[in-house]
Amino acid sequence: MISLEMIEREISELEARETSYKQCERLSVLYTVRDHLLPRKKDELTTYLSGSEFLELASGVSYPALMQVMNEHMQTLSILQPRVYQSILDKIRDLRSQVM
Repeated sequence: MISLEMIEREISELEARETSYKQCERLSVLYTVRDHLLPRKKDELTTYLSGSEFLELASGVSYPALMQVMNEHMQTLSILQPRVYQSILDKIRDLRSQVM
């Protein structure tokens, strides 16, 4: 298992060497893994997504778990409020087209 200490050690070793594209690529991967292993403070999460109770709560949970909850409610919404449901899907499609 990879530990935070191992990653930090490898980062330090690579940063001490002369810079090359290969080292930058490796550092990029290590920085990303390190950032995901470091515990985040609640303030850091809510600063990124704030403005409503939903966004603040959603910032602290795993994406797949959040999407499962949202999917359950979207199914209900599709039955009770089909126009609202379709509007949400249209907005998501627009967001997807901006990314692609």
